Amino acid sequence: MGAPNLIFLISCILLNLPLNTAQICSDSGNFTSNSTYGENRNQILSSLPYNVTTNNGFFTASLTQDSETVYVLALCRGDISNDSCFDCVNYTSRAMLMNCPNQKEATNYGHYASKCIVRCSNVLFFDIMETQPPRYIYITSDITYSVDEFDQALNSLVESLIIRAAMGSSTIKFATGEGKFGGYLKIYGLMQCIPGIASVDCSRCLRGAVDEYRSCCFRKRGANVLRPSCMFLYDLIPFFESSAGAAPPPPPPSPLLTFAPPPSTNVTTKEGSKSSKFQTTIIIVVLVSIFLVFVGLACACFLLRKREIVKERLDSGRPFNSAWRRAAGKLFRVSNQCGAHHAGEDASQSLSLDSLRFEFSTIRAVTNDFSNANMLGHGGFGSVYKGKLANGQEIAVKRLDGCSEQGEGEFKNEIVLMARLQHRNLVRLLGFCFEGKERLLIYEFQPNASLDRFIFDPIKRLLLNWDTRYKIIVGIARGLVYLHQDSQLRIIHHDLKAGNVLLDGEMNPKIADFGMARLFVVDQSKGVTKRIVGTFGYMPPEYAKFGRFSVKTDVFSFGVLILEIVSGKKYSGYGGPEHVEHLISYAWKKWRQGKASRLIDETLVDGSKSEKMRCIHIGLLCVQENVAKRPTMAAVVLMLNGFSMSLPLPSKPGFFVGSSTEPDTALGNRFPPVTSWHHSQEQPVNVSVNEASITDPYPR
Repeated sequence: MGAPNLIFLISCILLNLPLNTAQICSDSGNFTSNSTYGENRNQILSSLPYNVTTNNGFFTASLTQDSETVYVLALCRGDISNDSCFDCVNYTSRAMLMNCPNQKEATNYGHYASKCIVRCSNVLFFDIMETQPPRYIYITSDITYSVDEFDQALNSLVESLIIRAAMGSSTIKFATGEGKFGGYLKIYGLMQCIPGIASVDCSRCLRGAVDEYRSCCFRKRGANVLRPSCMFLYDLIPFFESSAGAAPPPPPPSPLLTFAPPPSTNVTTKEGSKSSKFQTTIIIVVLVSIFLVFVGLACACFLLRKREIVKERLDSGRPFNSAWRRAAGKLFRVSNQCGAHHAGEDASQSLSLDSLRFEFSTIRAVTNDFSNANMLGHGGFGSVYKGKLANGQEIAVKRLDGCSEQGEGEFKNEIVLMARLQHRNLVRLLGFCFEGKERLLIYEFQPNASLDRFIFDPIKRLLLNWDTRYKIIVGIARGLVYLHQDSQLRIIHHDLKAGNVLLDGEMNPKIADFGMARLFVVDQSKGVTKRIVGTFGYMPPEYAKFGRFSVKTDVFSFGVLILEIVSGKKYSGYGGPEHVEHLISYAWKKWRQGKASRLIDETLVDGSKSEKMRCIHIGLLCVQENVAKRPTMAAVVLMLNGFSMSLPLPSKPGFFVGSSTEPDTALGNRFPPVTSWHHSQEQPVNVSVNEASITDPYPR
C-alpha cells in the first residue's frame, strides 16, 4: 500500500467533552448564590444567546444593581451560522452557570469544536488583550511525512491569516485560508480576535497563540489554541461552516491589447481573409463541442463503472474502495490541556480499516462454529453470538442473515459509523469480517445484555434501584448529545429503545445497533424519507406518518425510554386484556389529573421521589407532539443535572390515545394491536423500501 493511501487511511475522531472540561473558573473572587451579583449574572447570561446572534456574532454588556456590576462578552466564530452561534452560546452560558456557581470570573471556550467564547467578570475587560487562561485541543497523532513542507506551508498560512485578521474592522477580526504541502494535501486554518482590541494587540495575541502551538502541539495533525482575546485553529480536513473570512479571489488578468494590421489595398485578399477566419471559427466550435460531448460520456461511464465495482466488492467480500476506507478509517483522539481531560474514554490510537478486519475462520472458531449454545439473541438483520479471543477478551459477534439484502446496507452503514464513534456510552466496535457472503461485526461483550432484559422482567428489575436507573438515563442522554452535536458527524440513531441499550458489568449504558442511523452534513438538521424504519411506540408522529425526521426523532424515543425506565412498563404496558392503554397516553392522563406519581414503578422504594417526578416531567417534554417544543438532548442533560432549573409545562404528547369520548390524535390508531403489556418482543417496521437508509458520510 502506497503512502497516499496510508495518508487517507489515517485520521481521527473527536470525542465528547463533559461540560466542566471547557470551563475555567477563576479564584479571583466569589459570591453567594442568592446575592445581587448572582442575580445579575443569571439575568445577563440568560439573554446572551439572543443578543449575540442579533449582533453579528459578537456582543458585550454589563448589568449593575446595588453597586454590583457584571460584565459579559460572547464571541462566535466568523464562519458559523446564527443557529450554531445561538446553540454554542446557550450551551456555554448554561454550563458556566452550572460549573462556576460562585466564581465572579469565568471563561468558557465551548465544547471541543471551539465555536464560541463566553467570558464573565466583575472587572471591565472588553478592550483589553488578555492571554490567560488558555486552552489547547489537539490531535495526538503527528505529521510524519513531508514535515518540512508542512512547516513551511503552515508558517506561510499563519502569516497571511494574522495580517488579514488583524486588519479587520471594529466589528469582526477574522480570517480563514488554506495551504498545500506534500503535493496534494491541504492545511485549513482559522484565526479570529475579539473585535474590540486594537489591530496591533490582535497581531500580538495571534502570534503568541502560534508560539504556544509550537510548544504544546507542534506538528500535530490538528490543533486549537484558544485565548481569551483570540483563537487559532488548523486541521488537515475542512472544518469551516462557510467561506466567510476566505481570502478574496485574485483579480482577473488584464485584457491583452491587440493591434490591427495595416489596411490592405487588395480588396480580393481582404474578403478571402474574412472567409478563412469564419471557416476557422466554425471548425474550432465544432471540435470543442465534440470534445465536451466525449468528456461528458467518459465521466458518465466512469461513474457507472465505479458503482458496479462497489457492488461487486460488496457481493464478493473484497476490500472497500478508497472512499469508504477513508471514511471508516478516521479514528483519532483529542488531548486537552488547561482543562486537563483526555477525551479518549474508549479511544485507541489511529487505526486503518484493515487493522479492524478479522478472519472468518478465527470468528467461527471462537464462537464454536456459531453454535446455538453461544447465541445471545436474534434481531431484525441476524443473530448475535458470544465468543472469546485467544487473548482472553470476550466478544459479541453480530452475524447478518445471508438472505437479507437490506441488511447489507445496514452492515456497511454500521461499520462506517462505529469506526468513527468513540464514547463511553456507545458500544465499542472491535472489528469486522467481510468474506464471501459472510458479514460480521465484532463488539466488546457486555455481560448484562440489554436494558429490556432487566427493566421489563418482574424479577430482574428488582436489581435496578433508583440510583442505577438514574445513571442509565443520564448515560443514554450523554450518548445522544455526542451523536447529535459533539461527534465529528451529526447522527440520528433512528431506533433508540430499551433493546438497543446494552449494560456493562457496572450497569453503565451503551447505545448499540446503528444499522438504521442517518448521517447529516453539518448544517442539515432535518430530512424526509419514504422508507419508514424503526419500532412503533418509539416513533414520533411526524416520522411515522410523514417520514419527517430530525434530531428530535431521537428525543421522542428517549422520552418514551425515560417513562419505561421510571415505570418498569413497556410503551404498551397498561391495562388488562380487555383494555390496553399505551404508556404515553397513561402518563399524560395521570399528569393532567395530578397523579403522575402512580406511574412510578412500585418496586422503587428507594431514591428521591422528586427526582423520579422530574424524570417523568422531562419524559413528557420529550414526547410532545409539537416538534419545536421538544428540548434538544443537550438541554435534557442540563435538566437532568441542574435541579435548580425550572422546567416548562409539557403539552399534549404525540400518539396520545384518548378515552372513548376523546378523538384519537396523531397516529394513535396506527399502532399494531396489543393484547398484553407482556406481549412478544417488538419487531422493526419496514413500511417501504423506496429509499435507502444510508447517506454518504460527510466530516463535520
